[in-house]
Amino acid sequence: MIKIGVFGGSFDPIHRSHVRVIEESIRQLKLDKILVMPTANNPWKDSTGATKQQRLAMLEIALKRYKNVEICRYEIDQDSSKKNYTIDTIRYLKKIYPNDQLYFMMGMDQASLYHKWIAAKELSQLAQLVVFDRIGYQINDNLDKYNFIHLDLVASDDASNNIRNGALHALNPEVLKYIVNNGIYLETIVKNKMSLKRYRHTVSMAHLAKEIALANNLDGRKAYVAGMLHDIAKEMPHDEAVVIMQKNYPDYLNKPEAVWHQWLSEYVAKNEYLVDDPEILQAIRHHTTASLYMSKLDMCIYEADKYDPSRDYDSSKKIALCKKDVVAGFKGCLQDFYDFSHEKGRKIDECFFEIYNKYAKGDKIGRAHV
Repeated sequence: MIKIGVFGGSFDPIHRSHVRVIEESIRQLKLDKILVMPTANNPWKDSTGATKQQRLAMLEIALKRYKNVEICRYEIDQDSSKKNYTIDTIRYLKKIYPNDQLYFMMGMDQASLYHKWIAAKELSQLAQLVVFDRIGYQINDNLDKYNFIHLDLVASDDASNNIRNGALHALNPEVLKYIVNNGIYLETIVKNKMSLKRYRHTVSMAHLAKEIALANNLDGRKAYVAGMLHDIAKEMPHDEAVVIMQKNYPDYLNKPEAVWHQWLSEYVAKNEYLVDDPEILQAIRHHTTASLYMSKLDMCIYEADKYDPSRDYDSSKKIALCKKDVVAGFKGCLQDFYDFSHEKGRKIDECFFEIYNKYAKGDKIGRAHV
């Protein structure tokens, strides 16, 4: 007979507290292996943030170094329109492991409601119930009534919804990298990192960037991620911004502070959100001033930022051109910037004319107009 742990959850996403429960369950219960059971549809929850495939991928990343941990797909492969109940899972596992001892793990929050579970008594007879402490939940009568084993473990309060709202410290770095590079949860992750006005622009612009990219047979995912992070450092405190610019971008300290955020946002995307895709990072870096080396993805981000529908003017015709031809749209965007700046009497940086002359053949625009 072998001892098999069963640890279920939505794992949306899996985080450090989940992994600690797995490690401590194996150690304290001397388990031979543990089955991690992602749910298709938790009876107590109605939706998830990541797709089934994404949740499985995150589990694989977080658990790949554990030889005695298996991901069991029984629940996640069930019909998602139906509720999944633990008793059905345990009955299934007992057919697979009829002569082995199952240990079913749950937090004290779940144990406090265990008496309401479907077939609670039968489940406690088919598997040994195991509980770990959760902050804010006390020992309750269910522990004695259903013969729980009480682990010497207090799971930290790393609820997945907190992570989806920006508490990224509780994530395995490789899981975080996967989340951000695939654009998962980003609209909730960045919400608390900026003002409401900046957030609305960011979300609107990111969706437009994706639309422009897809219309031009480019990578919509990369455009969306770059869009969601393009202004992540826009509201960074001045003193912090100066330190980062001095250390990482000293050649651009002489540029107007209003455009620093394109470099600062690249820095934050790379170092805090662990973006390692050079195309995404470059698109963030070029989104305000553009450059002499614009990729088509860069153009998508530049155009979406300037023509974001949440701004106070009708940009529908400009957007239509960008979707039809991203290069033509970029040329038009440069022309619009020049015309607007000239009309308002705003000084244009010298480097703009090099960019304009390369992409829009703007030699006719004389520097006397600057």
